Amino acid sequence: MTLAERLESLAYKIANPFIKALLRSPLHRQMSASVAILHFRGRKSGRELDTPLSYVREDGTVFLLSAQTTVWWKNLREEGTPVTLEIARETLHGKAKLWEGDSYALRARVHRYISALPRDAKFYAIELDENQQPVEESLAKVAPELVFVEITLD
Repeated sequence: MTLAERLESLAYKIANPFIKALLRSPLHRQMSASVAILHFRGRKSGRELDTPLSYVREDGTVFLLSAQTTVWWKNLREEGTPVTLEIARETLHGKAKLWEGDSYALRARVHRYISALPRDAKFYAIELDENQQPVEESLAKVAPELVFVEITLD
C-alpha cells in the first residue's frame, strides 16, 4: 500500500464515522440532499458493511459514482445485488447494477451524474465548462478509472 493509499484510508476511517453520525442526526438536512449511506453485504466476508457516498436521485433510481481505487463497489459486481440506502433519515431498498471500464454507457451516466452534482467533478478530475457541464475530453481521459452504480429502488 502506498503512502497516499494509507493516508486516504486513514481519512476515511476518521471522516466516515463522523459523516454517518451527522446524516443520522437531526442536523442532517444540508448534507442529506446529496450524501447517503449505502448498506451492502461483503462479497467475501458476508458482513454487513456501509459507507457514506454522494448520490443523485431521479424518481425511483439512485446513482453513485466512485473511483476504481476505492473498494466498496466490488461488492456490487453481481447484477441485482440487494442494497439499502439511508437518505434523509429514510431507509430505502433496491437492487444495484454496476458499470466499470470505459464505455459509452459509463460515460453517458457519469455525464448525467456530474451535470446533476457538479461539485463532485473535482474529486474525479473532470473539468467543467462555463455551464457546469463535463468537458467531454476530460471525461474521456478519466472514464477508465471510474465506476458507476445505478440502484433501482423497490
